[in-house]
Amino acid sequence: MIWVGDRNLGSLVSQDEALISVLDHGFTVADGVFETLKVEGGSAFAISRHLRRLSASARAMGLVDPDLDVIRAAVGEVLFANRPLLAGLGRLRITYTGG
Repeated sequence: MIWVGDRNLGSLVSQDEALISVLDHGFTVADGVFETLKVEGGSAFAISRHLRRLSASARAMGLVDPDLDVIRAAVGEVLFANRPLLAGLGRLRITYTGG
């Protein structure tokens, strides 16, 4: 399961249902940032550090500051929805674009 959304609204969808608009700036002009987190035993490693870096990177790119509370909640939803797959090691990617 993947969490797809904007600053205010999002939801979990299957990878087959996930869509990105052809007008998304991350798609059209590649203005976006990402973080990849280690997942161990169903928990994201150093999530606060990754979110701070994501925010700093977004700011450096001139993007609107991401809502870190929304992203943290979305990470929790993704981890919960995928818990059967995350018994050992895994990774989670957060991609944030200009929309």
